[in-house]
Amino acid sequence: MLYPYAEFPGELSITYSQVIKDSEMKNGEKIFVHFEKPTDFGFKEARYILPGFKEVYNYDFTPSETKKNLDILKRNAPLIIECAKEKKTSA
Repeated sequence: MLYPYAEFPGELSITYSQVIKDSEMKNGEKIFVHFEKPTDFGFKEARYILPGFKEVYNYDFTPSETKKNLDILKRNAPLIIECAKEKKTSA
């Protein structure tokens, strides 16, 4: 399940997952962060994994948009991680 993090009117929407157990991750956990932006023909989408800021996929974001997405993600990662951990304890 994805939870809303931030929405910019008519622009970018950011959601995140709960903390997911993953033995392949260094700390044993990961969080997916999803970026979505409407277009005339649907949506641009990208998904990243925290920690590590690894891109899982990127559909239609330009290189400059991708850089902006990563900048947003890096600035907001501590808060997103904190929010995801709250979902873990409340689930």
